[in-house]
Amino acid sequence: MKTSASSEKTIIILCDGDFPSKGPGLKALKDSRKQKSRYTLIACDGAFLSLLKNGMDADWIVGDMDTLPKKWQAKFKDRIHKEAEQDFNDQAKAFRFALNLIAEDKEDTGYSIIILGATGKREDHTLGNISYLPFFAQTLRERFPKKEITVSIVTDYGVFVPILDTTRLKGEPGDRISIFAFDQTLKIKSTGLEYKTDDVTFDFWWKATLNTFKKRDVLLKFSHPAKALLYFPF
Repeated sequence: MKTSASSEKTIIILCDGDFPSKGPGLKALKDSRKQKSRYTLIACDGAFLSLLKNGMDADWIVGDMDTLPKKWQAKFKDRIHKEAEQDFNDQAKAFRFALNLIAEDKEDTGYSIIILGATGKREDHTLGNISYLPFFAQTLRERFPKKEITVSIVTDYGVFVPILDTTRLKGEPGDRISIFAFDQTLKIKSTGLEYKTDDVTFDFWWKATLNTFKKRDVLLKFSHPAKALLYFPF
């Protein structure tokens, strides 16, 4: 199922969770090393070590450098962007750096930001990284209102996509979907799903999970703009 519009350029952010081992995530990572004119790969500092172990490198290394040995910091100093503050995690720091790259690009082009390695190893990091996504989407909308830019987290098992308002989806009957929201006052009226979400109160994350496309066209109608997430398992 298509979860975002096609983009002319792609920024990959590799976090220090589970290294991609299969599926679209691994393909995107490999493509970023083969098609460098179209891709930019930003590695969080710890994730850069995983890249080296897998015979790859990164265009940029972002983070507080607490997990990157001094010898590698010296060797790759020309591509390191160090941020020592601890209010935001390395994924958020890498995302901010990606925003600056997009702002500096003088070409009138769309972008896709794909975050890999955001899940696994530590459940608290996993939950934190996933919950950042709607805030990333809101930031993109506010900073680049005239650009088409998507952001997603891709794992070995599926993709998380943020939405901020009423959304139409295309798929096939039987496609699986879960919906998460962070606003208890939000109501989402749905058409085309196996289980209607009209009466769901989004006070716990499980409330609208494990749903299925009943039709090819699905409409999620928001009662008001709000931060939400969709998950599509592969």
